[in-house]
Amino acid sequence: MSTVLSLLLLVGISAVASSFSQPSKAEIHSAIEYVSSRVSDRSTTDWSSRLLQAVTAVQSHPVYHRWAVQDQMVRASRRSSRQSTPKIDFPCDLQRSTEPPTSVHRLRPADIDVVAAMGDSLTAGSGARATGIVGLLIEYRGYAWSIGGEPTPEQHSTLPNIIRHKQTNLYGYSTGNGNVISSVARLNVAEPGKLAADMPKQAESLVRKLKSDSNVDFNNDWKLITLFVGGNDICDYCKDKEMFSPENYIRHIRNALDYLHDNVPRAFVNVVEVLDVTLVKELKDGSPTCSVLLGSMLCKCPAFPESEEQEQEIANLQKDYQRLLNELIDSGRYDTRDDFTVVNQPFLRDSQPPRINGEIDFDFFAPDCFHFGVRGHSAAGKGLWNNMLEPVGQKTTNWDPAGSFSCPTQERPYLMTSKNSV
Repeated sequence: MSTVLSLLLLVGISAVASSFSQPSKAEIHSAIEYVSSRVSDRSTTDWSSRLLQAVTAVQSHPVYHRWAVQDQMVRASRRSSRQSTPKIDFPCDLQRSTEPPTSVHRLRPADIDVVAAMGDSLTAGSGARATGIVGLLIEYRGYAWSIGGEPTPEQHSTLPNIIRHKQTNLYGYSTGNGNVISSVARLNVAEPGKLAADMPKQAESLVRKLKSDSNVDFNNDWKLITLFVGGNDICDYCKDKEMFSPENYIRHIRNALDYLHDNVPRAFVNVVEVLDVTLVKELKDGSPTCSVLLGSMLCKCPAFPESEEQEQEIANLQKDYQRLLNELIDSGRYDTRDDFTVVNQPFLRDSQPPRINGEIDFDFFAPDCFHFGVRGHSAAGKGLWNNMLEPVGQKTTNWDPAGSFSCPTQERPYLMTSKNSV
């Protein structure tokens, strides 16, 4: 499409979108109440079914079609105003060790044989390629930042795709769309809506998969496992402060990591800190539909705090989650064997949404303004990769979507651990 035609299309779309009046706060809150009344409680219904209820309720709301047209116009204007995604130029020359390492502290990225992941909807890839709210129901696992393997390493920088630039025999990454029991999931045991309390069972499920999969040499393959969870705990904190307390959060994470430590040989485990959930207060303004979905089901308390005190309480909760996670991993509890370690990767701790002229670039997000879109997954994959090559104690705490890839060096050729960072 020519530059002139693109500009004319952008102007036309923007003009049509701006012709719709913005809904009032009263309209938004009325719609939130409407949808909330049609969504079952978490204690009685699984997350995917609740999301279906929410999407169905949003679509049945009297003003949805006006808002939907407005949402689609704005998203189309963003797509038409940028160039096509460039081919990824990966600069690193990844070399496997001449002999398989016996120590996790001498593990090169290309020595990884198997990748796996645990977590919630952000790891399941929920809504990653969605163009409307119905697409939020689809788990685009092949595009998930820590475990996806689509479409190619040259087009999308998930963690497995980055490693696959040189390690073409890598196994375990997800492909295509499907739930956790589908064949495309492979070693991605993440499920939408899951909490820290679900991680011990996910750890057990992952170990069973690793042991039963004929493509995995359980005792000899080097495994890279990424665990990322906690956003749903923070989003639901106001509903049950005891259940989602920092103490309970870290107890569940500790139990999951203990199980992996006791049962998985030759493993490097990433634990990615929870992202800044308080950002949803601004993200909800991406569209009326985002406000309604976040306020009715996805993340009401942080998106619509009732007071400054409540907003600060949520911010403190998040910091406590991060602090306790650091204390657990720094304790040395998981450094008792030479073939296993756990490393905290904090690149999301202080990450902010990408912006254009001061405004959030919602093209990095799914249509709910909460889950990552394809560009968000790509940015997170690169952020995780760069964190893994940074020494413990010197890791960056924010992503840089427009930044470059870090590469192993002669001085530091290994994935960084607490012991080889000294």
